[in-house]
Amino acid sequence: MEFLTPLRREEQLHCRRVSAISKLLAEASGASAPEAITISQSAMFHDIGKSALPQRIFRSLEPLSQREQNLLRAHTSIGKEILEGTETILSTASIVAYQHHEHLDGSGYWGLRGPEIHPHAKLVAVADVFDALTFRKAQWKAADVQRSLEQCAGLQLDAELVHLLLSNFRRMLDTGQSVNAYSKQNTHL
Repeated sequence: MEFLTPLRREEQLHCRRVSAISKLLAEASGASAPEAITISQSAMFHDIGKSALPQRIFRSLEPLSQREQNLLRAHTSIGKEILEGTETILSTASIVAYQHHEHLDGSGYWGLRGPEIHPHAKLVAVADVFDALTFRKAQWKAADVQRSLEQCAGLQLDAELVHLLLSNFRRMLDTGQSVNAYSKQNTHL
């Protein structure tokens, strides 16, 4: 493991968008205000483990080798280690960092299944996939994003949360775009 390095700007924006979308999704799901804040703050740190990985992995235009794929997968366990033991509102952040790539059917990074996955991690996973399908792609269509999310619902992602996101699709998209616009105006972030 290398020393921690700041996440690339693109990764920082991703974390900010996932945080904002997670908060909105938490509120839409009926979470209390303090719980929505906890989820949002945990989402902000979901990819913190990437700060300990060799940056060449993220710059590579070539497909990743098996070793590099394993390193990338390790960002979840590294994130858990970094955040473990926090005595603050981020107490669930280590769990979210570790579990945000888990799938309900057990096909995720570490093989956790449905009830073994923390509810906050399930929610952040939906926001993370939404961000990957929209803001991290040069071109996308709403119908394709909706179709992809619906295909994951119940197998990989929590179906209720996916449907909740889809029923608030425009609000989620606007939230992500607001994060991008704010970041463009405030380049020091």
